[in-house]
Amino acid sequence: MLLEARLLDERREAKAEGLAEGKAKEKTATAKRLLSMGLSVGDIAKATSLSIEQVEAIKAE
Repeated sequence: MLLEARLLDERREAKAEGLAEGKAKEKTATAKRLLSMGLSVGDIAKATSLSIEQVEAIKAE
């Protein structure tokens, strides 16, 4: 039973990590689209909940 509980916890953690990674990728893709549309770094940071530093790093790519 203990093994089953541990496996279930590991699956939940893996799923949560995958979802978080997917959200991060979507935020990055959205920031890139907004940059291509000419929005300011500050506006993009607000719209995506990314930091200004993160948006500037995406812009520098």
